[in-house]
Amino acid sequence: MQRKRTLALLLVLCLSLLTVTACGSSSSPASSASPAPAASSSPSQAASSEAQPAPAAPAEKPKVTLWTTGSQNLSDLFTAAINEYNALPDAKCTMELQFLMSGTGDTLLYDRLAAAFKSNQKDAGFDIIAENSTALFNYEAVAGSTDLFLPVDFSKIPNYANVQVETAFHKEKSVPYRITTVVFAYDEERLPNPPKTWDELTQWIKDNPGRFAYNSPSTGGAGGGFVQTSVYRHIDKSAWTSSDPKWVEQWETGFNWLKEIHPYLYQSGGSVVYPNKNQGTLDLLINKEVDMIPAWADQVMSNMAAGTLPPTTKMYQLSDGALNGTDVVFTFPSVGSHQEEAYDFVNFMLSPRGQQLCLETIYAVPVIDISTIDSPAKAAVESLDISNMSVIALGELGAQLNDKWDAEIATLK
Repeated sequence: MQRKRTLALLLVLCLSLLTVTACGSSSSPASSASPAPAASSSPSQAASSEAQPAPAAPAEKPKVTLWTTGSQNLSDLFTAAINEYNALPDAKCTMELQFLMSGTGDTLLYDRLAAAFKSNQKDAGFDIIAENSTALFNYEAVAGSTDLFLPVDFSKIPNYANVQVETAFHKEKSVPYRITTVVFAYDEERLPNPPKTWDELTQWIKDNPGRFAYNSPSTGGAGGGFVQTSVYRHIDKSAWTSSDPKWVEQWETGFNWLKEIHPYLYQSGGSVVYPNKNQGTLDLLINKEVDMIPAWADQVMSNMAAGTLPPTTKMYQLSDGALNGTDVVFTFPSVGSHQEEAYDFVNFMLSPRGQQLCLETIYAVPVIDISTIDSPAKAAVESLDISNMSVIALGELGAQLNDKWDAEIATLK
């Protein structure tokens, strides 16, 4: 009996020990599967090693809206450029395009910006505008203020250091990203040694009657650029961007020169003909009826790419005075936002890749050193000295100049 009690007591003690051991294992901070922290670790370090916070989600990039007007090829350019920029891992914003077709959209954009400005908006979605530098005056006129556009901090656009042209207007408020200019186009097979100066041009026209043409200035900018430069190259440069009527009295020297070359220009049916529109003059060069013409650089390159102009077509400027053109710029309305981030997109457009897109998509003349651009298309514009490009903006005097040409030149026999 005593032996049975002893065995029972031992069984109770064993069960108790098993229970204590099991409970201790479940409540221990370090089981055999989890090694204890090193002796040097502090309690706070041990706790932080057990529960690391989840990494923060990347901040969403601000959306920056670019507005512009023009023809379809300009929409194609910015669509391609924005897609490429947005794909860059280090892009500082997400660019979006608002495109308005020229003819109606430009006026609508003036009015929208003016309405936002007059109501003191600061985040109206007009973050950046692409426009001709001369057109910015129209925006300010509709808004009734020169405060419509913000000054540019050029130090935040590193690639601006490589830009080789200076804007004609709004120098502190705009960044040029491409050029459209009138050039002399010719076929080097028929004209291997083109005239290099205005005096040489005069003599060449007289020595080769019928081989030069320009379109009537009111029908196209190429002829208009030729006439304006012919007249204003004799006048002080301060007049080139002035609408002051006082300059009209100095037009006579240029008009006398236009009268001088008139008898030696392209003829049809025994009479001098001034083609209608830019394309009319280009058609004469395409059909080999003339050897040299003033033409828009982008139109020449477009026709070369299409094969309507031969690869022997060349473009150049006279050494003592280039034909005029237009610089196209980015500017930042005061009614927008995200100017800081938008600088990053502008910097991309001024890079060799951005300039290559301008050259290949819309045949724009680059604003940086052409040798830095990797494109076969640059061969057509390598000879152009973009630093010598001129801008003539006459305002209401432009129409008056065309009227004078119609009355005094077009009527010559």
